[in-house]
Amino acid sequence: MKKILLSRTAVLQENKVRWGFVFAGGLLSLLLLGVSVFLIRRALTPSSIETLTPARPDEYVVVISSFSHHGGEKDDFGIALKNDLDAMSGVPSYFRTDLWTRTPDLAQIPNLMQHSGIRIVVIGDYDKTAIDSWVYVASPSSLPTQTGVDVGRLVMFLNAKPRLFHLYAPRGVGHPLQYLQYWLVGQAYFWQGDYGNAEAALRLALRLIPAQIPVDRRTDMDHYLAAVLWTLGYIAGPEHGDWQQAKHYFYQSQKFDATSLPARLGLAASLSQTGAPEKALDLLKTSLRTHPDAWQLYFALAQIRMQQGRMEDALTMFDRAVDLLSSRQTIIDQQALADVYFNRGYFYFQQGDLKNALADYRQAQSLGRNDSYLLSNLGWTAYLLEDYDSAVTASSKAAALEPGRPDMAFNKALLMLAAGDTQNARDAYTEAIHLTLGIDDVLTRSAYFGAAYQDLQALERKRPDLKSVIDEVITQIDVANG
Repeated sequence: MKKILLSRTAVLQENKVRWGFVFAGGLLSLLLLGVSVFLIRRALTPSSIETLTPARPDEYVVVISSFSHHGGEKDDFGIALKNDLDAMSGVPSYFRTDLWTRTPDLAQIPNLMQHSGIRIVVIGDYDKTAIDSWVYVASPSSLPTQTGVDVGRLVMFLNAKPRLFHLYAPRGVGHPLQYLQYWLVGQAYFWQGDYGNAEAALRLALRLIPAQIPVDRRTDMDHYLAAVLWTLGYIAGPEHGDWQQAKHYFYQSQKFDATSLPARLGLAASLSQTGAPEKALDLLKTSLRTHPDAWQLYFALAQIRMQQGRMEDALTMFDRAVDLLSSRQTIIDQQALADVYFNRGYFYFQQGDLKNALADYRQAQSLGRNDSYLLSNLGWTAYLLEDYDSAVTASSKAAALEPGRPDMAFNKALLMLAAGDTQNARDAYTEAIHLTLGIDDVLTRSAYFGAAYQDLQALERKRPDLKSVIDEVITQIDVANG
């Protein structure tokens, strides 16, 4: 399904809606970080925990405890891990490590993380043969930093419980926790939206995992491997658009953790993106048996049903996703609900139900979506419903967010003209024409001008009282187009 700005002038820069979980490539955001999204809500008083400097909003803080010694030669691996992290070259300035000199009360760790903004806590112990690390991960209340406009990646993110990983490393090798070191840095890069560095760090973390893992530790380590592979799949697919590679990562993630809903959603998204929607559908239906209240599954099913032309089924799935999310109040759930409303609005628009489309776009906006895609779609739908004031407001904001896009500039000018603001419309058309003339490719320029021309003709049929101004603008476009 293509992300359509609902105007002919959008013809050149239509972006693909990243599929709920990327089914149109995008709702991935909503779902995939299931392995990493953990909102902590416990209400304990961290009275027995050492005082730490709270994390600033722009920091990614990792706290490491001094490891407990239970036999063998004494060697504080916790301090060594912190020192190795601090000594790494190229680590971003927002990454900070702190040290606990003693192991805290485990029951209080989640509460401390919630109230201090700490993202990861590492505690551990060791004996003469093995090192055990327990890693608490708390994801933020919103998505990783996005480059460009978020078009629904939220479907890839699950609001799961706080995640705890139990990791193993053998003694007797140099830097036994090096794989953990690179994973911690990779997590920081990932959540800041630096996907290139995140991928490099996470791949290295995979390569450094111990080659021999005792049988009694394999299940825990498999869950960790599944989480790392899932994150690499998210980077490969939703972020980099390499869905074949993403499919490989998600398949491997599910192989290591067959119960992982994020891995299943990622794999289904990859299957859909690589021409196997029926396989994706089967996987989603199977997942519903064990996760009947997972809104992400219903959203993904809605996207596939739209692709198949089964619109009644698609609407049922959209409605179910809305119902499941409406009772949830976390920030990321509200972001998810905004995405679902946006996509259901697009569904209504495709069906010609403009009033419900506009209502859903406004719901998405009220929940915090104010990106150019939402605003452009909202503006165009309002225009078709002859709500010109709303149309101008939305399209003007969309154009301001995308100052380099001629289609947005032409839309704004057209809607101003429809609203009767002829002088500002003339100025806006002049600006849009100038922007289009800055495009080197002749065919691309002509396509933008042609789309604007057709929109003006359609407006003249609706508003013959504007004929003289429309003729004036069309002449201006003809001259510019040569």
